[in-house]
Amino acid sequence: MILTSFLGESMEGMQFDAGTWWLVALLLSGVTALLFWLLKRSYDRVERKADGAVSKVEFDKQLDSCKEQIRAIQETYTTRATHDKDIEECRRKINKISEGYLTKEDFYREQAKTERRLELQNEKLDRVLEILMQMQRKENA
Repeated sequence: MILTSFLGESMEGMQFDAGTWWLVALLLSGVTALLFWLLKRSYDRVERKADGAVSKVEFDKQLDSCKEQIRAIQETYTTRATHDKDIEECRRKINKISEGYLTKEDFYREQAKTERRLELQNEKLDRVLEILMQMQRKENA
C-alpha cells in the first residue's frame, strides 16, 4: 500500500523493460558475490584458527603437565608472612653486624693510627739504642 501510494500507481500495472531486468540481475549477482566472499572470508578465518588448534590428546597432556607444575608450586610455596619474617631476621642480623664490626674506612683509619704509634715507638727504641751505644763507647774508651 505504502509503495503504491508512493509510486502513484499500482504495482500490478507496472511493466519492466529489458534494461530494468538486466539491472536487477546485475544487482542480485553482486549481492550474491558479496555474500559468498563474506562466507569464504569467515571460513578462512575459522580454518586459520583451526590450524593452530591442538588435538584433544595433546591438550589433555598439556593440561596434565600444567596441573603437575601447579602442584609442585603449591608444595614449595611459602607464604608472604614467612618471607617477611625471614627478611626481618636478615635486617636484624645486618644491624648486629654493623654494630659489632668495623667498616673498611674505619679499619684503614685505625691501621694508620697503629702504624704512627709503631713509628713513634721505633724512634724511641732507636734513641735508647743510640744512648746505650754511646755509653758502651765511653766505657771502652
